[in-house]
Amino acid sequence: MSTCQLDALSATSLAIVERHNACWAQGDIAGIEALYHPDMVFIDHFAGSRYTGSALREHVRDIIARSALDTLEYLDRPRVDGDTVFLRYCEVIRAANGDALLSVSACDSVRVADGQIIEINEYALPLQQPGQPQRKQAAASKIGLSPRALGYLLKDLALYFEQQQPYLEPGLSLSDVARASGYTRNQISYALNQGLGLSFYQYLNRARIHHVLASDSAISIVERARAAGFRSTSTFYSAFRAVTGHLPGDLPKSPGLNSG
Repeated sequence: MSTCQLDALSATSLAIVERHNACWAQGDIAGIEALYHPDMVFIDHFAGSRYTGSALREHVRDIIARSALDTLEYLDRPRVDGDTVFLRYCEVIRAANGDALLSVSACDSVRVADGQIIEINEYALPLQQPGQPQRKQAAASKIGLSPRALGYLLKDLALYFEQQQPYLEPGLSLSDVARASGYTRNQISYALNQGLGLSFYQYLNRARIHHVLASDSAISIVERARAAGFRSTSTFYSAFRAVTGHLPGDLPKSPGLNSG
């Protein structure tokens, strides 16, 4: 292939990928699918998943329903080599209140054939949050979720805890939350560890402490702790210090912080 032919192929490939990105940012599912070759395959190397046909369409629709390309931050210009375009980007998955739940770093290799996208290889990793200790990555194939899906898990979990308040049950376990949420215990543990640097019980106690701080200050703080799901005063005091950096008696009297 001559240099001119290679340049023309590169220009065509880049134009198709940019059109795909524009459709994605607009949530244009029909436009996205029109750009996919009949033999199109999407490979998620983090989760070890491969999508084609109807499974690919379902996967795309699920992501579009929960995310959009305009949430991405590109780290450099697309790199093009003939029929393949390389993209590097970061994405932040946020809770309903805007808090960052999980950052994802990814590199996509997008291959074009016959004027359509025939293959996307996604190499993505959840990023360590600033200030958190470095943690060894678990075997992603055992988790079964992409980094983006791990962010969605954290979003679902935050919404479940906010709306259903399962933490008020003193005996709440990781297995209980897994059954209620539809995720596995391993998926929840991995997402909490990688996204927030917390174990399940640290996450649970944090929710309980926030409930105590927001509850009626006319009631003693020990009573509020029991109502929030704590079984023992010592566990509550330990969790309170871990979350706030203080013991209840160390803080000034204010709504939600009576020493009781």
